[in-house]
Amino acid sequence: MISRALILFLLGFFSFAHASAEFSCPYPSSIKRKAGHFQSDNGHWRSPAGGADSFLERFVGAVFIPANDQERKQGYLEYCSYKAANNQWVNLRFQAPEPLSGMSLTDSTHWMPARGPFDQEIFVCTDSQPDNCSFTLDRPK
Repeated sequence: MISRALILFLLGFFSFAHASAEFSCPYPSSIKRKAGHFQSDNGHWRSPAGGADSFLERFVGAVFIPANDQERKQGYLEYCSYKAANNQWVNLRFQAPEPLSGMSLTDSTHWMPARGPFDQEIFVCTDSQPDNCSFTLDRPK
């Protein structure tokens, strides 16, 4: 009886885990400068080469670009933004650990609709806690 319940639980868990995974912007303390880039400890976040020759002092926010005006359900996280100790801005982009079918925003109230620089619809998260700027990776089925 116990083994049957355990098997059913594991099947349900793995099918749910395969469908999507939740991520959020990393905390500044988990980001280090390596080989000319800022990179998170887990390797999922990376900045372009160059930029601030300092450490990241604080998290500033994140930008999500919806696809085809589908709002929160389909799109991609453009970047997470940080302020370095020398007052320069640093943007980190997400590096997916495996192929994706898309990204979507979590049901967090911290993502607010806004207009981008080219008048496109975007969502911004400016909460001081990176965990509150979370999103979901949708894996291929």
